[in-house]
Amino acid sequence: MAILDLMFAVFQAFDAGEFYPDEICAPSPEERFTRPQIKAIYGVLVKNIFIALLLVTLLGCATTNHSVAPPPLSDGVWSGTLKSVMTRADDSHEDGKSDLLIASCNGVVRIWAGDGDGAYRKLGNNYVTHSYPDSHLIYFLDAAPKQPDWVEIQTYSLLEIDSETAVLQWSRAVNNRDVAKSDEGRYFFSQGTTRLRHLSQTCDGRLVP
Repeated sequence: MAILDLMFAVFQAFDAGEFYPDEICAPSPEERFTRPQIKAIYGVLVKNIFIALLLVTLLGCATTNHSVAPPPLSDGVWSGTLKSVMTRADDSHEDGKSDLLIASCNGVVRIWAGDGDGAYRKLGNNYVTHSYPDSHLIYFLDAAPKQPDWVEIQTYSLLEIDSETAVLQWSRAVNNRDVAKSDEGRYFFSQGTTRLRHLSQTCDGRLVP
């Protein structure tokens, strides 16, 4: 607004013929701008300044929005029983079921699968997590350590419904590169869903080292 006020004052000075206080520097009458010319120049200047201020404001808002870190998955341990369907390379299907623990601490997430006897093993290694409010994508892409005879991809889409409940969609793809292409186990896909309960709301160092 200060810039616009200054421009308005300059326009008034032009309009009143008072912009040249020093008679030595004053232009001849034929060199002076006419009143319509001054108004036209002022209009162009005001328009350009307004556009510049608008762009600065919009860019400032965009920068601020992107600088705000999205909230991570709530701390604690989530638990559920995943019901899934596996599809093999020969199009055969198999139903499955597995107990899951999803542990989160300060934005770090680890996923554990039950073996049916009360014990759990950690799944995957190279975790990546993306979050928006109450919505999280967790995935990892792993392979055999020395020679990638098999490559595995798992994704977990987790939606927090409230502080005690979440829902989960899971998918898995396994590429057994060392298996004959005619073999039913050459590759397979699995997918499933479950409802999760928030067992605890504090970090558990045993599950998220």
